[in-house]
Amino acid sequence: MRPHTAYSVRNQRQLGFSIVETLVAVALSLIVLAGVMAVMYSSKVIFNENERVGRVQESGRAAMELILRDLRGAGFPGCAQPIDGLFSINNRLSNNTDVEWNLAQPVFGYEAGDAAWSPSLDTGLIPNAKPGNDIIVVRSIPAGSPSMRASVLVNPGDDIAVEKDLGETLTVGAPAVISDCGNASIFVVTGFSAGGDDLSAIIQHDDSGGPPANSTTTLGATFTVGARVAPITSIAYYVADPNGTGPSLWRVIGNGAPQEVVPGVEALQIKYGVDNVSSDGNIDSYVDADAVTNWNQVISVTLAMLVRSDTANSQDLDMREYQLLDETLEAFEDKFQRSLFTTTVTLRNRTT
Repeated sequence: MRPHTAYSVRNQRQLGFSIVETLVAVALSLIVLAGVMAVMYSSKVIFNENERVGRVQESGRAAMELILRDLRGAGFPGCAQPIDGLFSINNRLSNNTDVEWNLAQPVFGYEAGDAAWSPSLDTGLIPNAKPGNDIIVVRSIPAGSPSMRASVLVNPGDDIAVEKDLGETLTVGAPAVISDCGNASIFVVTGFSAGGDDLSAIIQHDDSGGPPANSTTTLGATFTVGARVAPITSIAYYVADPNGTGPSLWRVIGNGAPQEVVPGVEALQIKYGVDNVSSDGNIDSYVDADAVTNWNQVISVTLAMLVRSDTANSQDLDMREYQLLDETLEAFEDKFQRSLFTTTVTLRNRTT
């Protein structure tokens, strides 16, 4: 009888996996892998959704803050009170009734109809505005602008000698305002030159150049030592989609080129709080732009803004209605993510 060796016994027992065992192992691996993929997909969907919501919230806050920052400074700042009936700003610009140069008004607005605005919109100044959305024009000293002080008494026809900080300048051809506690005048800077040192300058205001241009070489008033001089401008905010790539918040500064500032702003509605009864600094009513009869009586502004995501890849159709003040927007029935922002701001320089 042939003896069995240890090698042959071990070799016979190494039979490996059967087909059934292999299939069971593969099936279990696929189940585990499917679970892992489901968790990863769910996490990605949640991440993308949170990112869309975050971007919408960020765009809405940025758009609101841009407008609110200018509205808080709307109207002439200074120790004189530019309240209608108590104090008036002397606008020396020759075209001071044009919307971009009517800088004595704190704000101005256009009420949107279905296809037009009231009052009629200057489409040369504000092009491609999206129908159905209100437009607001704010007149203010831009944030971060230089603020200079008259170093001597300024008679109406004098050049303005000022003290300034190092590096500060005013743009020639742009409007500026000079004010003390008794008077205020808006004029165009036609010359800006250094004084005796880097901390002084001479500002000229003749009737050359334009637009804008000065209607006269005089300021219309005498200003005391220390009178403030600063640039002033108008800023129009509106919704537009000129290229069909999606709506955005746009602005026009003075008579400059339109600028896209915040993408995704889809709708804008505005109401104005007016003190038109007792002139006591309290709001008597909120009205649309076409119902404002005196813009110097506006002391607050309410804004409602609808902002959407940059891509239409939400999981569900947007079937909600949106109420922007007294304007109702029907369901969009698309997959954009949207958020509604509403706020009211007081025009500080009209009430303090």
